[in-house]
Amino acid sequence: MNFRVTIFLFLLFFIGNGTAFSQETAIVTVMPAKPVIAARGQATQLTVRAKIRKGFHIQANPAADEFLIPTTLTIQTAEGIVPDNPVYPPGRPYRLEGSTEDLLTYEDEVTIILPARVLDSAPPGNAVLTGKLRFQPCDDRKCLFPRSIPVVIPVEIVDSQK
Repeated sequence: MNFRVTIFLFLLFFIGNGTAFSQETAIVTVMPAKPVIAARGQATQLTVRAKIRKGFHIQANPAADEFLIPTTLTIQTAEGIVPDNPVYPPGRPYRLEGSTEDLLTYEDEVTIILPARVLDSAPPGNAVLTGKLRFQPCDDRKCLFPRSIPVVIPVEIVDSQK
């Protein structure tokens, strides 16, 4: 009998948490990107801006400790566009109450730079890079489970002016 009660409470907890997560206000929101005009055969610089809800922070990349989960941007290659490694801004020091060491975090807003190369063979016109921003949101008392949100970067590919 105790086993069934334990299973019931376990399921109730996780079903309840799933419902709460689906109804919560977003903690991090990727700001819609304006289309970037990029020439074939040229390097370009794309940006991803994310807004972080007041009262929360996310770990910087790199994080202050190997056991913390850094914010990461993962972008897939689109036809004719090859993204390079993201360039993350430095984190700001954040000290939890009772702690003796600073964390490196992003608060309010973070802008991640994404260098990319448009291939000579890229077809002119509109392209879309897609990916994910992975982060672990925390407030001054606790950290929530890591999560990922979609990222969309529109690019208009034009002929180069050689």
